[in-house]
Amino acid sequence: MHQKRTITYSIITFILCLLLTACDTSNTASNPGAPPGNPNASKPTVVYGTSIASTPGVGPIVILTPTTVPGGSPQSQLVMLADRTLIITSVSQHTATESNATAISLAVTIKNTSTKPILNEATFFQLIGSEGDAFGIASGAPSPFFGPIAPHSSRSATLVFQVPASTVNGLRLLYRPEVPTEAVFVALTFP
Repeated sequence: MHQKRTITYSIITFILCLLLTACDTSNTASNPGAPPGNPNASKPTVVYGTSIASTPGVGPIVILTPTTVPGGSPQSQLVMLADRTLIITSVSQHTATESNATAISLAVTIKNTSTKPILNEATFFQLIGSEGDAFGIASGAPSPFFGPIAPHSSRSATLVFQVPASTVNGLRLLYRPEVPTEAVFVALTFP
C-alpha cells in the first residue's frame, strides 16, 4: 500500500512538473525576448522599411531637413504626405496671457491632395518641447478651419499655443492626423 501511494505521488509530481514547464515554455514562445520567469518583460521589435497603418507602435516621421515653401519665409515649411500637404507659412512668438509663458503662433494650411475627404481636427496639432512635454492649441483657430476638407481643397488658419517660456528652444510640431502613418514631427524655427 505504501509503495502504491509513493508511485501515485510520483506520477502527480511528474504531471505538475510537465504543466509548469509547459506554462513557462508557452510564455517564452509567445514572448521570445522575455527571460524565463518574467512574463512582463519583452524584447523590442525593430521595424525596417515601410510600415502600414495597422502596424502597432509606428512612430511619427521626423523631418530632419525641412523643405521651405517656394517664395516663403525662412520659417516656412512644406510637408508632403500621401493624401495631404501641411504648409507652415510662418512661425512667431510673442507675450502670452499667462506669466512665464510664451505664445507660439503657427500660420498653417492643410491641403487635401486626394480624391476623398480628409479630417482636420484640433487634436491633430500639438507642440512638443525638448523634454517631451506636449501643448495643445490654446486659441486662434477659427472654427471653419476644423472639420472635413473636401478633395483638392485647402484650409488655412493661425494656431496659437501657450508654452512655458523655458520650452521655446527645441519646439517641434507633432501633426498626427487620422492616418497613423502620416504623423510627422516638424522642427520649428523662429525669426
